[in-house]
Amino acid sequence: MASLIRSSSPRGGSEYALDGWQSTNSRHIIAPVTAETPSYQFSENVPLLGKPARKRMFYNSDIAMAIIAFACLALSVLVVSNGYISWYLGVSNRQLIVIGFLLSIMSLCLASVTPTLFILLEARFGNSTIQNYDAILRNKPLASSLSFAWRLILVVMLALPIGLSVAYKTFSGGESSMNIDTLDYLNNATYFGLFKPPGIVSVTGISSFLNATALFRDATERAANGSEPPLPTFPQPYGYNILLLNKSSAASLDTLHANYIIAIQNLLAVGESWIITAPVIGTVATFNETATQDRYAFEEDFVSICTDAVELDDQWSHKGEDLYNGWSFALTDRRLHSDQSMQYIGLAPGNPNCTELSPYVYLYNIYRQPCLGTWSISRGSFQLLNGSCDDTILPWAKQQIIQWNVLALPAWYMPSLIEMLTDFCGSTMGDFRGNQSHWMMPYMSISVATMLWSRITTLQQTTTFDSETFNISSEGLLTENDTALTHGEGGVIYAVGKDDQIISYNRPTLQKSPWLYLVLGVQPALLLIILALIALFHSVPLGKGFGLISILSGIQSQSLNKLRGASLSGELKQPIKLAMIPNQDNDAGSNFIQYELVTSSKGMQRNGRLARNTVYD
Repeated sequence: MASLIRSSSPRGGSEYALDGWQSTNSRHIIAPVTAETPSYQFSENVPLLGKPARKRMFYNSDIAMAIIAFACLALSVLVVSNGYISWYLGVSNRQLIVIGFLLSIMSLCLASVTPTLFILLEARFGNSTIQNYDAILRNKPLASSLSFAWRLILVVMLALPIGLSVAYKTFSGGESSMNIDTLDYLNNATYFGLFKPPGIVSVTGISSFLNATALFRDATERAANGSEPPLPTFPQPYGYNILLLNKSSAASLDTLHANYIIAIQNLLAVGESWIITAPVIGTVATFNETATQDRYAFEEDFVSICTDAVELDDQWSHKGEDLYNGWSFALTDRRLHSDQSMQYIGLAPGNPNCTELSPYVYLYNIYRQPCLGTWSISRGSFQLLNGSCDDTILPWAKQQIIQWNVLALPAWYMPSLIEMLTDFCGSTMGDFRGNQSHWMMPYMSISVATMLWSRITTLQQTTTFDSETFNISSEGLLTENDTALTHGEGGVIYAVGKDDQIISYNRPTLQKSPWLYLVLGVQPALLLIILALIALFHSVPLGKGFGLISILSGIQSQSLNKLRGASLSGELKQPIKLAMIPNQDNDAGSNFIQYELVTSSKGMQRNGRLARNTVYD
C-alpha cells in the first residue's frame, strides 16, 4: 500500500511523496510549502478542481425544502379537516399513518436548513470553534468539547420530531362521518318493526320488559344519600328504544330486526358506528288527564269497571297484589279479544276494595303513533340517541295490534310491574321513594308503554325476516271488510325508504382542533423563520457548502499542525477556533476566504464579512 514519505526541502519547506508510487509526472509530487508562501497560491501544474461561487441570499434547495414542507402542511391539514378524506383514511389508522409520514417529510426539510443557520450563528456570535462546527454539521449533541448552548440546541432539534409525533396522536377521539346507502353494504333494505334486540329470548315478553327498562332504572336511581336525581330534559332516551316524552308520557319505539343489527355490527371495525335516523312507529303511553279534570267522575267510572271485573265480568280484568309493606298494587284492563289501550294502574294502602282503591289509580291510554328515532350501532352496542313523537294517532289498521288483541297483561306482568313501582308506595319507611316522588309518573309511564310493547312484540315475533316476510298476512289483523292485513299494513313490520332515512357511517379520526393544526405547522413555521435568519446573516463568510472541502480549500497549511494527533480519534485536547478572513483583490481578480486555526488562548477577532455579488474561489 502506498504511504506518504516526508523529505526535507532546500527551501526550508517539506515535500510529500507516495511511497511505492513511482511516476515522472510532476503532478504526482505535492508541492513544497514554505512559511512565506500563502496557502492560497497554487502551482500552475496542479489542476484547480474547486468551483468558485457567489453567495446567494436563498439557495434553490432551501426554497424547494420550504415548498415541500408547506405542501406537506397543506396536505396534513386537508387530511384532518376534510370530512371525506378523514373518513376514508379512518380505516385501520390510515389517517395516523399519513400524518406521521407527512410530519417525517417536514422534519427532513427542516433538518436540511438548520445546520446552515447554526453555523452562521456560531460564526457571527459564537466562539467559532472547530469542535462546534463539526458537531453542528454532523448533528452530534454528544460531541467532545461542544459548548453547552449548542449541545442543548441540538438535543432540542433532535427531540422536536419525536415530540411532535407524540403530540399529534394525543388528538385522537375525533370522528368523521359519511352518509351512506345501506344497499351498498347489505342486501336487504331497511325494515323496522316490533323486533326484540339481539340476544333477547322472551316467550311471554317479560324478559324484553326487564331488559328494556334496566338502563332507565340505572340512570334514575337515587344517590347513596337518598337524594332524587332531577328530571331530565324532554324527550329523553334510555336504552335501545325507550323515550320519555315528558313527565306523564313515554314511548317504546319500534327497532331494527336483530339479524340486521348483527349484520351491521359485523361490518364495523373497533370504534366505528352507524347512526340511523328514521321515521318509526312508537307504542306511546300517555296519562289520561280526565283524572285531574274531574276526579269524582273518574273515580266513579273506575269503581264501576273494577266492580264488574271483580265479579268476573268478561269485559274487564282486575288484579291486585299485597306488597307486604302495608300497601298493594293493582292493574285493571280489558279482558279477552278486546281493547288493550286503556290501563288502570295504582299503588294503594292496605288491601283496598274498588272504592278504596279509586283515589290512587292512574289511567293510561296506549296508542301506536308516528315517531322519529336516532340509533347508534357499534360493534358492541345498540343504543337510542334521541327521538320524538307527535300526537297523531295512526289509523285503525295499525292500532289493531293493541286494540284487538288478547294480551293477558295482569297474568304475566304483575311481578315485573311490582319490581318497577314498589319503590313509590306511600310507606313511611325510609327504603322507599314514596308516592310524592317526581319520578313516580315517569316510572309508571315507561312501565305501561314497555309492558304493551314487549307483549305485542312477543306475540308478533318472527324467527326469520326478509322482504318476503314483509308481505305475509299478519294473523288476527283484519280490515273493516274482514280482509287479512299484511305485516306492513298492520304496522308490525314496515320498510323505510332511503329518502326517508339518514344513515351516517362514523369512523374514529383525529380531532379537528386548532391545537392540532398548530402542532402540524410548527416545523414549516420554523423553516420559514430559519430561511429569514439565513438571509439576514448573508454577509457572514460561510455558505451552504461550508464543510470539510471548503475548509481544506482555504485553510492556512501551517495552522493544520495544531491538529496533529487527531487523525484517528477526531478529538482535540482544547477548543480550537476557526478564523475566517475574506480576501478581496478586485484588480487581480482573486477573491477567496482564508481559514486559520487559532488556539483559544490567543484570542481572535470577529470573523470578517463577505462583499455582495462577489465570486469567491
